[in-house]
Amino acid sequence: MTAITINIPNHEVGFFKKMIAKMGWTYSEVNMVRSAATPKEKALAKVDHAFGQLRQMKEGKLQGVNADDLLNEL
Repeated sequence: MTAITINIPNHEVGFFKKMIAKMGWTYSEVNMVRSAATPKEKALAKVDHAFGQLRQMKEGKLQGVNADDLLNEL
């Protein structure tokens, strides 16, 4: 699985969500961290993102990667 980050204008988010759903893809909404964020803020944002992904996996909205498959990719 590959993750791609794109910045979309707020007025276009609905269109992209519909397109992603039609394609059978998954997405994760993440609060953006400003570039001037402190290292602590960046770390907390990453932890928040990880918990968000775990929550989506639990809800069946995001598929996890098998550890063997992940190691084979390395």
